[in-house]
Amino acid sequence: MESPSVDKDLLEGCTSPFELKSAPSKKMWVKLRSLLKYMVKQLENGEVNIEELKKNLEYTASLLEAVYIDETRQILDTDDELPEIRSDAVPSEVRDWLASTFTQQTRSTGRRSEEKPRFRSIVHAVQAGIFVERMFRRSYTAVGPNYSADVVNSLKHLDLWDFDVFVLNRVSEDHALKTIVFELLTRHNLNNRFKIPVAFLMSFLDSLESGYGKYKNPYHNLIHAADVTQTVHCFLLRTGMVVIISIHSC
Repeated sequence: MESPSVDKDLLEGCTSPFELKSAPSKKMWVKLRSLLKYMVKQLENGEVNIEELKKNLEYTASLLEAVYIDETRQILDTDDELPEIRSDAVPSEVRDWLASTFTQQTRSTGRRSEEKPRFRSIVHAVQAGIFVERMFRRSYTAVGPNYSADVVNSLKHLDLWDFDVFVLNRVSEDHALKTIVFELLTRHNLNNRFKIPVAFLMSFLDSLESGYGKYKNPYHNLIHAADVTQTVHCFLLRTGMVVIISIHSC
């Protein structure tokens, strides 16, 4: 059955995503929400017009992408000052370390000695971290081949510092490295971005694990490699660097 046409007033006033100069207005969000509810209703009733649904989804995706770019631009343009950080909430040792590590040093001769240190890098990292935290706060859906319930449950904790790689290796039957690498490449869409066939990827990961076990090294083995891979992922995620890499990646 062909679905009814979208109400002509539904998208009235909805600026094209490419014309956005700032975050969408509340009115625009309301209209977009109505559009999404309309599409859900179509799916529930089995009254789906594929072309119309595709057009609406593409518009929604473009709008969300535009909002993301706008928020990222705001993050990059944000400056913060040390006095704005509550001294009673941050230990002096921590503030000193942040200042020495992240403060952008201005070497121009015209810099005044009393100028307050700025923390663009800190604000960027914190705000990007919050964004990424929201993005990854979802229920895990297994995408790997024949993942058991125990493996899926273990991967739910992949974003945590205290992730137990030994548990994953046990429930995956000594395939912790293969499981983690496949999950992360899939999660970040790198396999599609670089057009890596799944069969080739799985074959490579099998060979990689085999190579790590060739000399029975008790330390530099596949569990260690899996642990390092997960730690790097967690570092990129928690510092917000994953957003920067995504923005500037090819």
